[in-house]
Amino acid sequence: MTPFSAGECRPTVVLPDNSCDCHMHVFDDTRLPVAGATVTPPTATVNDYRKLQERLGTRRYVLVQPSTYGTDNSVMVSTLVENRTNARGVAVVNDKVPDEELVALNDAGVVGIRFNQVQAGATSLAMLESLAPRIQTLGWHIQLHVTGQQFIDYAELLLRPGVPLVLDHYARLHHVPSLANAVTERLMRLMDSGRVWLKLSAPYLSSQATHPPYIDLGHSLESLTRNFPERLVWGSDWPHATEADKPDDAQMLDWLTSQIPSRKLQESVFVENAASLYRFQVAREAL
Repeated sequence: MTPFSAGECRPTVVLPDNSCDCHMHVFDDTRLPVAGATVTPPTATVNDYRKLQERLGTRRYVLVQPSTYGTDNSVMVSTLVENRTNARGVAVVNDKVPDEELVALNDAGVVGIRFNQVQAGATSLAMLESLAPRIQTLGWHIQLHVTGQQFIDYAELLLRPGVPLVLDHYARLHHVPSLANAVTERLMRLMDSGRVWLKLSAPYLSSQATHPPYIDLGHSLESLTRNFPERLVWGSDWPHATEADKPDDAQMLDWLTSQIPSRKLQESVFVENAASLYRFQVAREAL
């Protein structure tokens, strides 16, 4: 068993063709050694990730720049370029990024920028307004990872930039039980705007449970899938860099599909929504 996986079982549900994992990371100490970052997991390459793809039955994936590397996107971009057909990227940049770097990232397959305010340091929410018009010309989106309290405090600010907004990890809905009602209220308001998407990823970061079943999230999913089926996407969060006790990806995927048993809804969440948000071709692509 590798240091970034738990279990070798496969999910019981066969995912639709061209299913996309919209949130995974790569780490490579041989390419970019890191010291002093908040999260410093062992090397986990795209070749390691392919073993997970085989287990889960996914085809497409989105490389998300981890907080470990700050604004140095080189590991993510090199992996993206080598696997361009079925991969897209989300980079981390600050407000000093030159235009030519944004163009180069776009050419490599990047489709958005991430603001991680949970493992903060590389960016701040103050950069949103200046970066938004620059990425809007590229057709990109903003991806956001915030605490529940930050989400409550900044919900109105998040709608100002005028570009699509993607919220990480169920918006950490139930991470702090006392904030759950307020976070849910803000989330529903933002989703109602029509410009906000939600990643059904890393349930262990948004639930009071560390392993399935995630009963609190299950109740929230019922409302989310009923009201916003066209703006939900799924991500594995592999290799689960923040978790010492690695969750079983197949078990988590089985839990999620049990919450959305409709095959039509599964097609939306795992294939169609991801293809729209991350600019994948609708037609079947070769591995």
